Amino acid sequence: MRGRRLNGRYELLELLGSGGMGEVWRARDHELGREVAVKVLLPERADADPGERAELLARFRREARAAAGLDSPYIVAVHDHGMDGGSPYLVMALVDGRTLQQVLRERGRVPAGEALGWAADVCRALVAAHAAGVVHRDIKPANVMVPANGGPAKVVDFGIARFTEARAADARLTQTGQLPFGSVAYLAPERFREEAGDGRADVYALGCVLYELLVGRPPFTGPAAGVMYNHLHDEPLRPSRARRELPVGVDRLVLDLMAKAPVDRPADAAVALGRIEEVAAAALRGGGALPVTGVAEAEPEPERGPEPERAPEREPEPAPPADAEPAPAPARRAPVSTGKALPQAQRPSRSRGSALAAIALVLLLPVIIMVVALGADSSSTGVTGAPADAEPPPPTKSPTPPKPVIAIPTEFSAYSKETGKVRARVVRAALKEAERRSGTELPGIGIVTVSASSGDNPEHLLEEHPGMLAMVGHTADFAGGDGDLSGGMAVMDTCTATGSGQEGAFGLRAPEHRVGKLAGRYLAARHGVRKVLIGSENYWATDRDRDRLGHGLSAAGVLAEDTLAPASGMGAKDLLQELGLKDPDAVTLADLPDNGQSEWPEALRKRSELQILHSVDDDACTSPGSIEGYAGRAAALRDGALRFRPFRDETQPDDCAAFPKLCKPGPELKQLLKHRGTAELYDGTLAIADGLIRVAKDIGTDPHRNRTALRDAVARAEFDGLLGHYDFADHRDAARPVWVDRLENGKWRQLGSLDRLLGDG
Repeated sequence: MRGRRLNGRYELLELLGSGGMGEVWRARDHELGREVAVKVLLPERADADPGERAELLARFRREARAAAGLDSPYIVAVHDHGMDGGSPYLVMALVDGRTLQQVLRERGRVPAGEALGWAADVCRALVAAHAAGVVHRDIKPANVMVPANGGPAKVVDFGIARFTEARAADARLTQTGQLPFGSVAYLAPERFREEAGDGRADVYALGCVLYELLVGRPPFTGPAAGVMYNHLHDEPLRPSRARRELPVGVDRLVLDLMAKAPVDRPADAAVALGRIEEVAAAALRGGGALPVTGVAEAEPEPERGPEPERAPEREPEPAPPADAEPAPAPARRAPVSTGKALPQAQRPSRSRGSALAAIALVLLLPVIIMVVALGADSSSTGVTGAPADAEPPPPTKSPTPPKPVIAIPTEFSAYSKETGKVRARVVRAALKEAERRSGTELPGIGIVTVSASSGDNPEHLLEEHPGMLAMVGHTADFAGGDGDLSGGMAVMDTCTATGSGQEGAFGLRAPEHRVGKLAGRYLAARHGVRKVLIGSENYWATDRDRDRLGHGLSAAGVLAEDTLAPASGMGAKDLLQELGLKDPDAVTLADLPDNGQSEWPEALRKRSELQILHSVDDDACTSPGSIEGYAGRAAALRDGALRFRPFRDETQPDDCAAFPKLCKPGPELKQLLKHRGTAELYDGTLAIADGLIRVAKDIGTDPHRNRTALRDAVARAEFDGLLGHYDFADHRDAARPVWVDRLENGKWRQLGSLDRLLGDG
């Protein structure tokens, strides 16, 4: 593409970015002698009906003209549009800067002032667009530019999102069963229900973007099916739970923007802008404090002295046990908002409050001095304000130490109530087995389930459960918050490699490097594979830790090559070009494809390259509702494809030669092993129990000391589990099992564990 001149006018100079619908290039407009940004949309199917193609291109022209008609400093201007070689393109003003997506990657979350300012700019763009009848439909960090000169943020792709959505939803041009067009992390609930939406869907997406700017990640994360469920049914974690300096005013704003029902959100972008400006203005007036917004909260009380900046939050209720019946959720009060800043007369006077506070301090100063003097005098005689002949007060009772508990994380609402009960039973069964083996009775250990949303602030999690000793299960979502749980307790991740979770956490899943190394040896020995094209992940070759699948393949003597362009978003044509240039023996595909990658299985169907499904997102903690999505991905592959799996698949027969304990469990455990991830959870709990037995006699009343002692003991754990022998004293990522499956008649058939097949086990 570099050097190509569109319609003899726009010369493509440098690729700036790519996505599922096309590529953005820095280009030279030779007619006007200026640099511009050109978005080239992906070509349509070659076999599309000419009438369909003409209709589609007419739609593109209509949407491009609508976008070109938007005149706002908060929208990237559209200069021109056209067709070249069957590819529609859009010419836009070139903005020297970064997208909010790049800002988030570089900085993580941003200061609240910046986040609110950028959100207000996006809202101003929405006001202008919605007034012209244009709804964006794909507001996300990647579509918001922040100029390098410090000007206002600008939104890109107005109007074109509607065109690409219509194209993606056309049953004649796409496969059935796809998710709605757009980025799943930012889609409004009505978009998933395929309801006729309006500009309030953009308002919801803006709430998601503001949430990510404040917290550092989208409101819901995980597999696409699980995120869709979250948008439809779950309220996100309040931003102040992840950043405790944020008051409830910001919480109320974000939750109102993200209300499930459109009628509960601000009525339009103008109302949303007023809410954002009100919160931002309150921060300036209050020296950084962000009080609750809305009419009800802003009405001044009768003058009774200065009001505190922020009302204290109520103490969190203790979490129920994993198998407890959930309490019914309280009805959510619809937000009350005028959509504009309150008149000055309605606002509490901060200057008056400050003056009253100063007067009160002066009046109280003699009293304070007297109290201090009395305290100093009485303390010198060993008396605390009581007469010398008074009887000493009775001794106070020592506080009751908190009950020790083990926490099982849950991923928002990805797990059903029944699954939560199963996981709690697995942990209890493992603790009971550890007691039987050692002959040691563990102290009364409780089990609690904790929402992954609480993990964004580990300190707050420990406030809720002060007796927490360890965490076992899917701990990856507890990484990246304000603190690190693994620095002070045993964190056992049973679902992902430790590199994906808490720094320093113990892990049960085989790391990607080990998967790649074993897979490379198997591919070379059984299939004669010498070169693999890694299409399942981007930029792995530049990873400094060199611990990815491709690095493992290379360590086994198999040449692993990256794609020339980012694999995510590559369509069939790009893939075939890559295959022609690289001539690999095998290609890896992700278990959940990105954008154009959904075309890959069909493009590979008539070729000789071996297809390898790479378990990027699927793991031992995949929720029951998401497993079907991964099965559907497999059904699209050609028979003979291979899958290298670092987790036990409960639908496959167990390899009794390699894992005899899996084939002879007790009746209770046998029933539990029918569920995904229970074998890994059982073994992870055995590791925690091994450490508990080592320090059982030393468990005291100091929770922090108990946690660190247990963590150090788990680091020396050695035991036999269902999936093999574990020895954490040698290394935290011991020889974890990896299985290989082959696709036969559209279904996976387990061939066995790679250690046994390669003669290592």
